Amino acid sequence: MADHNIQAIMLMDKGGIPLFFMKLDPKVLDIDPMLVSGFFTAIQSFSKEVIEKGASQFQVDYGARLFNITSGKKADLLIISLGKLQERFGPVMTSMLKEFESKWLKGKSVEKIDSMDIHTCFPKFRESIIHRLTSGRISISWIPFLVSSDDEQLPDLTSPILSHIDGVRTLELIQEQSGFPREEVIEEISRLWVIGAVAFRRILDTRDIIASTSRLNPLLQSSSAEREELKRNHPDIAVLLPRLSGMFDGRRTVEEIMNALEGQLEREALVDAIETLLDMQVIEPLSPERRRILLAKEAMDIAIRVAEKVYSSGEMTNALQSSLTMGSAPEVVGEIRLVDNKWSVEYDSRLLEGLDPRRLMDLYADWMKLLAQFSVALERKKLKKFVETLTQAYEAYLLNRYTAQDLRGFEEFSFWLELINK
Repeated sequence: MADHNIQAIMLMDKGGIPLFFMKLDPKVLDIDPMLVSGFFTAIQSFSKEVIEKGASQFQVDYGARLFNITSGKKADLLIISLGKLQERFGPVMTSMLKEFESKWLKGKSVEKIDSMDIHTCFPKFRESIIHRLTSGRISISWIPFLVSSDDEQLPDLTSPILSHIDGVRTLELIQEQSGFPREEVIEEISRLWVIGAVAFRRILDTRDIIASTSRLNPLLQSSSAEREELKRNHPDIAVLLPRLSGMFDGRRTVEEIMNALEGQLEREALVDAIETLLDMQVIEPLSPERRRILLAKEAMDIAIRVAEKVYSSGEMTNALQSSLTMGSAPEVVGEIRLVDNKWSVEYDSRLLEGLDPRRLMDLYADWMKLLAQFSVALERKKLKKFVETLTQAYEAYLLNRYTAQDLRGFEEFSFWLELINK
């Protein structure tokens, strides 16, 4: 069952305390088990009402993700998926929960459970999950490498492909040289990853959009201890970083960064620098929720540019100021600025740092509301031309730039444009 959209699996006791956490997508960095547990605890009163009515499985929105919950006798299983989970996984969820309760949780004292690390505990159960699901998100272009561990719970690491894992070869090359079928190699690598035996390099996709984090600033300050440490450990990156830093603006994709610096820096050195900064959490790929916010901001930016061409400066400004006074969040209103008599949208990705997925989706909704309010505030006499020009601009830019998952829900704005243009 490698074809799935599951990002992580979590099991909690009936009080909402996490007992087990396992990611199925190595690129997912923003799922915090404690935040998820807190959100789940907040909706437990609702879940109990559902369970009392006989529904042992139900779903709850969490940002751009979906919580798929199966309730058992002693624990609750929560599967986090990117979009709707296929019906065929319902029985799989039930069997995983039954196995956990009857085999792994049974006989464990409260003290023993409290002492476990939810990220590494029950390694055999992790292997069992991988046999059912596989990662589904591991790419053959990634480079696996072995990591050391002092965890006494780790099972025997004997593996037919272990000798091929050297931190240099891609999974594609490992598969070719080992002679094993690709599916078996992916499953075995997935098993080694979930038990903490391997990690990955070169995991970014060319379409990933990269943003810097607050950890970047000290690395650009010549007097900081962090920059001194960077110069000692990664002198080449310390030299490259001042030129690279402006590229991590939360709008450029990996491919765009590579193309912009082509001819200035060696591609391999650039890839290594990006990889190292990602490991240091200095940069990060945008999460699904932040990609949607970027989509909405760019849609608003394009709408302003189109309105400037179709309407007079005064008409456009009146419509924009009118929509800004209708009560959007400060994280939204504060990003629309007037500089040198020209309106623009700011793209400060740091403003969203630390916000949980649900809050991010609230902000996405606020951006879309502002876009709709701006469109309806424009003078109707030129609205048809505005809508036609805006639609063409979106088709030329947004539809090619974003994935189908990013665009999910954005089509509602198209219906809105049709309504106001009648």
